[in-house]
Amino acid sequence: MSYFKKNIDIFLILLLGFVLRFTGSIIHSYSNDELSAVTRLRFENFSDLMEYGVKTGDMHPAGVQVFMKFWSFVAGTDEGPMRFPFVIFGVCSIFMIFKIGNEWFNRKVGLYAAALLAVLYFPIMNSEYARPYSPGLLIALLVGYYIYKVLFIQKSKWKNSMLLGILFALGMYTHYFSFLFVGFVGITGLFFINHNNWKPLVAAGLVGILFFLPHYAITDYHLHVGGLQWLAPPSGTWLFEFLFFAFNSSWVLIILLLVALSFGLFIKGDETRFKKSPIILSTLWFFGTFVVGFVLSYLSTPVLKFPVMLFAFPYLLLLIGIGLSGLPKTKIVIVAILLVGTTSTIVERNLFGNQHYALFKEVGIKIAEWNEEYGEENIHRIYNLNNPDYINFYKEEWGGKPIVFDRWELGFSSDVEIRRDLSKAPEEYCIIGYSSRVTTVQIYETVRSFYPEIVDYWNFENGAVFLLKRGAYNEIAEEKLITSMGKNETGWESSPYFWTTTYNHDAYLLNEENLYGPTYHFKLTDIPNYEDGYLMVKVTAHLDVHAGLTVTFSGKRKGEFILNPNTKENMWLGHDLEEMIFESSENIGFFAFKVPDYVKKDDALQISLWNRNGTIIRIDSIRIISIENIFNS
Repeated sequence: MSYFKKNIDIFLILLLGFVLRFTGSIIHSYSNDELSAVTRLRFENFSDLMEYGVKTGDMHPAGVQVFMKFWSFVAGTDEGPMRFPFVIFGVCSIFMIFKIGNEWFNRKVGLYAAALLAVLYFPIMNSEYARPYSPGLLIALLVGYYIYKVLFIQKSKWKNSMLLGILFALGMYTHYFSFLFVGFVGITGLFFINHNNWKPLVAAGLVGILFFLPHYAITDYHLHVGGLQWLAPPSGTWLFEFLFFAFNSSWVLIILLLVALSFGLFIKGDETRFKKSPIILSTLWFFGTFVVGFVLSYLSTPVLKFPVMLFAFPYLLLLIGIGLSGLPKTKIVIVAILLVGTTSTIVERNLFGNQHYALFKEVGIKIAEWNEEYGEENIHRIYNLNNPDYINFYKEEWGGKPIVFDRWELGFSSDVEIRRDLSKAPEEYCIIGYSSRVTTVQIYETVRSFYPEIVDYWNFENGAVFLLKRGAYNEIAEEKLITSMGKNETGWESSPYFWTTTYNHDAYLLNEENLYGPTYHFKLTDIPNYEDGYLMVKVTAHLDVHAGLTVTFSGKRKGEFILNPNTKENMWLGHDLEEMIFESSENIGFFAFKVPDYVKKDDALQISLWNRNGTIIRIDSIRIISIENIFNS
């Protein structure tokens, strides 16, 4: 029997894995992280690339950035050619997990693990990106493969030791979590040390450190910068959330695997009596890596996010392969995995759609079309993104003319500056949008207070872009009035001594003795469709130039203030209203906000006003409105 016929199963798995990865790489535009890396390739000399493209311009080791720089000389910077090596790294990872499973356990284990790695959405998408995850995955598998040889195989132990040392260094140069992973793998090797393997293992570690020393200054700088400050610490259920995501967020696929595992473990023939050491190592390398990342996220800086667990993920697949190996009819099981997994990835996860990350090319084309149709000079452009070059990287797609933004890289308080800009803006139209940056609904509502008519809009994953116009307000999203301020309105708390009647309606006075109120008490269950919307508090008030009026949102849980799990401080959202009220002909100010995800249905919530300076303020009305969130849904 020829070698190809004998191994037709793994060749078909590799072919399918390649097709799924390569197809996505040529139809998807660059992601935010990829465009960040590609725009940092512009530095001409190596010194500038290291200083500005890696050290101060990024928070990753230099390995992948340097590789992309040299590869760009060969292939250019278009998506398909630039991503091709990363696709190949991903396909090689499929072969390596097969090889490891075959040598450590048996051929069945290798095939099952390879089939899962080939068709799951999580490794496919991260093998498409021109980012560190695909090479990091391959290196993680090679490190596991060679450290096993150093620990347990006497043949060519010094050759394997040197290869392992080089792989340690490559892992450290690829990604800082890959650094953590290969370091953890090296430490676990100490549990299996003996008089035959301790010298090759120590030598491999020293080689890795030696090769990484030139990068020490950059890593030291990155460590002192402070890590991923934007990343929240993992929750207690983080591992379960990751596992659900890693298996396509598909109950069909997960239940199928659980049922198959149950049968496989129950049947468990003689052929599944495997060596304990590779089972222990695979278990340690997946679950131990998670534990180390989890602990570091609380003791030092948050480091756990789904993509970085890709480096340890194949060792979980090997454990699953062990469980499945007790099943008879191997070919049928493999076909079932490939068929259900591929269908889930393409259909359930919409692999070939463009909804996987924030878009830039498509946004640029949309804005360019609006510029052409309505006149570039007639449009004020506000867009929240890290760098306008990310969109203008694709300027040739719409004729080579870059898009100029009036304001970009917006922060949480940028609505104040935007309001001041738009109060003087002469343009008839305004574009407001964002890609891959947290953007508050207050910014969107601020723009819409000047440009109330929605002409056109487009939502996508982690982004949106709207074309607005001066004119009449059109209610595109569903809006519902929750409550209005009143003496006898349900849910409102106020002091009876500070109510007054003016112009035939009730008003409420805030002054030095009455700094807070009126207050609306509610629970999430009082808000229709709260998960898909946000709240707007509209306040009509009369105040003098020295006044300070803030609308606040807070809450309690079982009598104690709700804690923000990210900051460990009391939950409090608020916005100053006086500037808006002064500028409004109707004396109206507003605050739009999304209720934080960590708020629970039975929490006691409240919205109130705060008179910061103690001057006399007359509150004529407060309306609380629930609005469907089409801006960042």
